[in-house]
Amino acid sequence: MKKFYSLFLLTFFGILSSYAQTFDETFVQPTPYKAAQIAVTKELPDGRILLGGKITFFKDKKVNNLIRLNADYSLDETFLFSNPDDLIIRKVQLQSNGDIIVVAHVDNPYNNAFEKAIIFQLTSNGEVKAKITGLEDITSIAIQNDDKVLVSSGSVASGYVHRYNSDLSVDATFRNDLSFNKKVSDVKVFGNAIYVAGIFTEMEGIVKNSLVRLNSDGTLDATFDVGLGAGDHEFSMMLQDDGKILISGNFTRVVNDLPTYNMCRLNLDGTLDKTFLSQYYGYSNDFVVKDSFIYLETFLNDDVLKGYHIIKLNNNGTLNKQFTPIKLNEFWYNNFSLNLVNETLFYNNCEYTGNKYGLSIADLNGNTIDSSELKPSQFGSFQTGGNFDGKLVVKGDFVKINDVETFGIGLLDENGGVDKSFIFPKYLGDIKQVQIIDNTTIFVSTKDKLIKLDNSGNIVKDFDYKTDSKLLGVEQFRVLENGKILITDQWGLYLLNAEGKQETEYKLNTNSDYWTTGVNFEIQNDKILCKAQFESFGAGYVPKSKLMRFNMDGTPDSSFKIGESDSGIAKIKTLNSGEIIVAGRFLNYNEISTSNQFLKLSKDGEVDLKFIENLEIPKIGISGGKYYDYRKIEEMDGVIYVTQGDSNITAIYLDGIPKNDFEMPTVIDSITDIIPLENQEEGSTTDRKSKTTDNTTNYMIAIGTNNVTKGLSSVIVKVNLGAKTLSVNPTPEVLSSSIQMYPIPVKEKLTLSFSRSIVPTKIAIYSVNGAEVYTADLKSTESPEIDMSQLNSGIYFVKVFSDAGTETKKIVKK
Repeated sequence: MKKFYSLFLLTFFGILSSYAQTFDETFVQPTPYKAAQIAVTKELPDGRILLGGKITFFKDKKVNNLIRLNADYSLDETFLFSNPDDLIIRKVQLQSNGDIIVVAHVDNPYNNAFEKAIIFQLTSNGEVKAKITGLEDITSIAIQNDDKVLVSSGSVASGYVHRYNSDLSVDATFRNDLSFNKKVSDVKVFGNAIYVAGIFTEMEGIVKNSLVRLNSDGTLDATFDVGLGAGDHEFSMMLQDDGKILISGNFTRVVNDLPTYNMCRLNLDGTLDKTFLSQYYGYSNDFVVKDSFIYLETFLNDDVLKGYHIIKLNNNGTLNKQFTPIKLNEFWYNNFSLNLVNETLFYNNCEYTGNKYGLSIADLNGNTIDSSELKPSQFGSFQTGGNFDGKLVVKGDFVKINDVETFGIGLLDENGGVDKSFIFPKYLGDIKQVQIIDNTTIFVSTKDKLIKLDNSGNIVKDFDYKTDSKLLGVEQFRVLENGKILITDQWGLYLLNAEGKQETEYKLNTNSDYWTTGVNFEIQNDKILCKAQFESFGAGYVPKSKLMRFNMDGTPDSSFKIGESDSGIAKIKTLNSGEIIVAGRFLNYNEISTSNQFLKLSKDGEVDLKFIENLEIPKIGISGGKYYDYRKIEEMDGVIYVTQGDSNITAIYLDGIPKNDFEMPTVIDSITDIIPLENQEEGSTTDRKSKTTDNTTNYMIAIGTNNVTKGLSSVIVKVNLGAKTLSVNPTPEVLSSSIQMYPIPVKEKLTLSFSRSIVPTKIAIYSVNGAEVYTADLKSTESPEIDMSQLNSGIYFVKVFSDAGTETKKIVKK
């Protein structure tokens, strides 16, 4: 393992060395690991277990996504499956001779259509005997009693079922030309009958909704009909030992004069089994039937439990109250798997009460069984970070960094080493935000929780904000110097005291016809900048965004010029000067055109027109190249660094002129965060804030992913940006344009600015027909103002005379 990562790091940093910015090679890249993605858990006749999915490691052993475990959960290293293309295992079924049929897909993290697939036939020890290539969108497989293999596939507009012989050759005795008008999502076998499910409404031009039964040769069994079925909704099915069919949900029917879509059971002819009546609904494609009991995941919302859980139903659909419901993660639906192995339940996505590596075990009454020996994992990711007192705090999707097990939060030293004194041992939801308060206190949030930790990762306080405030969740928070907490759930903005009780609600909207969403804030000294999207159900209303400023006591700050944009404000950033950067998808801000969708405001909200004129930010292709997709904005040493999309970083000076000598390496394919580390002396190990000498060096931490090795590998790199600027004046790169004029178009006064050391002597303005309409001598390089209010609307040319020659610019007079 160590040799593998040493080779990876040498390759990675070797590539980086050829780029404009240098990398601090003393910073050792840490490696995050997260729970494996388990799609398949299959008990073998001899008691061993097949695990399949996205499994890169089992404990410290590198593996290939399909592994076999011994009965004691140790890795069976005699299983020989080789997977050089790193295909993701989706389905596994067994043939009677012990051969294994495997569906493997090319990794498709965004669930796009036309997902490439291969079906393998393996020996019992994992060696490939045969395979079918060139497949797409395989949804299910089933093995008949004669070992023939049924395969279903489908996209939104079509679907099929094919059958192959036991050696994976095409079975010519089956109707392989059967056509469905929409997706086929599942195929199952009961005796000689073949059941095909999906979102289709027609088969071979015949109206058939959601579920059909085929004869053994693939022809339609007309004696089976489900009526309306599930319409365009997906569902899962399970065949009972008596041939009846359990449907997870979405089958439309009327019970007690009310429509219901809950779980149901079908008789052998497709009619509804009225002896089964359930108020529960299964959302996933996996549920288990054992001894007439049904185990499935569903949503609970009662006086005791809320959220998604695994439950147990009796044979008639009622809840089995002897079973202890098993709570699932907030993102449980991401490849959820539930299977029966050795009279126990194996399931994933349950780190609340189960195994942090994703695969947990419970008995048939819901009692958790120790699964600590099950440690399947894959590469995790670092997503964002921050720095304090020489430490880098990182959050992301991981359960381990190097050899330190910690859930979603970790501390690194300035050289990339993991601080083993900090461990967050318990899953409380996916981490959204982290704020280091001081050397002893860290605040973190999940979608539903705000938590205070000590410097070892122990929970000091779990705030009960839903009881103590109007908050519905946590979208963003900021602990202030006085210990109070500024917080938003994206719909409102509130101030809590240090104990988490609401003190102030900031009135973002006073018109009851509108409601706010997308609320985000930024601190500006002792003020609060807040952006919000204003929505209304009123006819003809066009949504708009506003930027407002409040005093800490909750009153609006009337000295701030409220900003309105024609579309969403995505980011706001307070600069060291108190000026404000605003970015988003808008094209106009306070009726001023902003083609870059990025502008600078004065401390009190006035648009900096010169900044707009200077600004040039490349588009990155979203919506055909129309938008910029701003993600993160940081300031360091007079330079604004802006991340766009997945990987682009643009550096601009404070006046909007590009910093052309900055370039991030393209080997970082997806950048998720940048963290400035200002004024760090070369070789220093002390807090960055304590260094102000002239020989200081600026660094940036960049977090993202790269494709140097197979699969996405998370990256944290320390970028050396060079020595600190010694003067507050613009650097030579800034002085690339002689003259700036603003505002454009001009209505009353035109302001000129000279951004390099020229000596202007005279200015003249000409109309479009060449007539001189204004002339004046210039006595200094300070920004002169010219009164244009008496001139007619139209195009004019401004000519500036200086010791360097003349320069002419075109302007528009409103």
